[in-house]
Amino acid sequence: MIKKIGVVACLLLLGGGGWLAYTWQRVTHLPDWYSRELKPTETAPSILLPTQVDEPSEIENLAFGLQQKVDRVLSANPSQSLPPQMQLTAQEFNQLVVTSLPVQARSPQVMAAVKAMNTEIEAGQLKTGIVIDTSALPLDQLSSEYRATVDGLLESFPVLQDREIYVGVEGKPRLQRGKVILGEDTQLVVGNIRFSYADIRDRINLPPDLLDKTVNLQLGQLQIEDLNFQDRSVILKGQAK
Repeated sequence: MIKKIGVVACLLLLGGGGWLAYTWQRVTHLPDWYSRELKPTETAPSILLPTQVDEPSEIENLAFGLQQKVDRVLSANPSQSLPPQMQLTAQEFNQLVVTSLPVQARSPQVMAAVKAMNTEIEAGQLKTGIVIDTSALPLDQLSSEYRATVDGLLESFPVLQDREIYVGVEGKPRLQRGKVILGEDTQLVVGNIRFSYADIRDRINLPPDLLDKTVNLQLGQLQIEDLNFQDRSVILKGQAK
């Protein structure tokens, strides 16, 4: 009987070790589009590298380019007989997300820890995420909100300490009073494991309202009132300020 119990215990330990190894591989997985040797000339248009946004002036240039696109849309419809509408590619939406981040979140020190950012739009769904080096992330320079998220993630998955990791969100955001709402259908992606809203709330040591956070999207003179993901682009609708 004792021998049988020992065999069962051994199998459980081996199974548990296999599960832990499998989970470790998945949570530390980096996306296929990312390589440590990525160069701007070699990347897909939807990939943004830190060398392209590690200076405040570069982020300002991205914002200026988007504003120019808004100006062209508004000047094409001077009478405003129809609500202004413009289409952004995944690359442009990627840029819009970066330029809309709070100042602290896009400081040169923080951006230096970000290795790449990628946005894809497919079948009406948004997939966006970053590869970030947690060993280089200046936690003391993050706002309390961002720091709580990072701390919770590292406490839930200690293996993510001091390494490059991938964190993203997938879903179909909607706009509410000019702010992007992620909502309960959104999934958090760590490595290549997807966590539902309920997982974040009940199982992972992250702020319970993480996916409830809203993001302000400002685009020049266009007051965005609606957005819709179609095919591989996003359609923004609104009114001129």
